[in-house]
Amino acid sequence: MDAAHESRQAREETARIARAAARRAAFDLARHGGAEIISRPPYRGARTVIPDVEPLAGMRAAREIELGSRRIVRDYIRDAREAGHSWRAIGAAMDLTPGGEPDLAGETVAEAAFSYAAGHPDTDTARRYGRSVSWTCGSCEGLIIDHGMCNGPADDERGHAGSCLRLAAAVAERDAEWEAFDAGREAGQ
Repeated sequence: MDAAHESRQAREETARIARAAARRAAFDLARHGGAEIISRPPYRGARTVIPDVEPLAGMRAAREIELGSRRIVRDYIRDAREAGHSWRAIGAAMDLTPGGEPDLAGETVAEAAFSYAAGHPDTDTARRYGRSVSWTCGSCEGLIIDHGMCNGPADDERGHAGSCLRLAAAVAERDAEWEAFDAGREAGQ
């Protein structure tokens, strides 16, 4: 069995486990909210029945879990930024695809991750106030207002102390990327 097949199987198994956990959580949340317990077949044509909650109550509970999960993901994104992970690393860990979902604006995995955390740029709030994600720098302890990948770390990550080693490393990394890009472009001419 090749690595790609094993990887796909692992993703499918993870997705199955996540769906089962979400269904259990929705059932428990709806039941906690007083939803009626019903019996239904697990699939069309089944001869047995399983306990479940009334469909609208289950749907409402599943939506609350979806919204709560999105908040938890954003909390972990903030934690990842605080731990020094880049937007690119966050997007890769989330297995994001730019434009793969309607809310994931941007042309790169990093931009898609920032859109997930900060919201889509084409909203009234984003147009009026801009988009940002706040986190605390683990190097200088500054409260960072992160505006994504617009003008480089020195301008996009406002709040670092002047002597912040993390910011200096991020600026150096970006400068090296630009130098490599320029060198590649000049070599191709």
